[in-house]
Amino acid sequence: MTNTPYRKNLQNLCHQAGYHSLPKLAESAGISTWYLYRLERGLIAQIPIGIMVKLAIALGLSLEGLWGQLGGTETPPGTTQNPSVDGQNPQPHQTIQALQREYDRLQQQLADQPQQLANQWQQQALEILEPWLLQWPTAAVAAQQNAQWPAQKLLPLTKPIAALLQQWQVEAIATVGEMVPYDPQCHEFIGPEPPPELGTMVLVRYIGYRHNEALLYRAKVSYGADV
Repeated sequence: MTNTPYRKNLQNLCHQAGYHSLPKLAESAGISTWYLYRLERGLIAQIPIGIMVKLAIALGLSLEGLWGQLGGTETPPGTTQNPSVDGQNPQPHQTIQALQREYDRLQQQLADQPQQLANQWQQQALEILEPWLLQWPTAAVAAQQNAQWPAQKLLPLTKPIAALLQQWQVEAIATVGEMVPYDPQCHEFIGPEPPPELGTMVLVRYIGYRHNEALLYRAKVSYGADV
């Protein structure tokens, strides 16, 4: 292949970004090497916008910077060589601005992805922990009230889990044995009697939880003064 200016510029960008070959760059960007071969020939106008965005991200460049290196005199992506209906073609800077907006959107999407994955993983873990989350606080209160119960010795072992829940922003709704005003939004009534009126004092038997301020489990409440 002729060593065109486009090819030289692309290879320079590839090496500056730490890639030893175009196939490695294509693999990192998640695109076909076919597009890179087109760029080597100066055919940037024939490359889809999405491909250009991925390539810019892989090279650590803005779309404007990438266009400046590889654009040459070709018509920018998204334009056409044929006159439009009104006889005018889109201006290159308009296309670059559109590309930059798409680039910024994908950059933000990539930045948000780790937190989204973390939230998803936390949600799955919390589903596995659900029996413990709902049953343990009640068992812990019973153990604290009976010093002879061997389970009391297990209470310190729960501190790491409590620290993990705090790190995950899992917040308990009330505490076991606490009298609180009834709120069906965050309480589940489990007594045999009809549900109480809003604001009626009820006893928390099993605590509930919020995760990132969203309701995870309602606290289970009933009438009475004994757990």
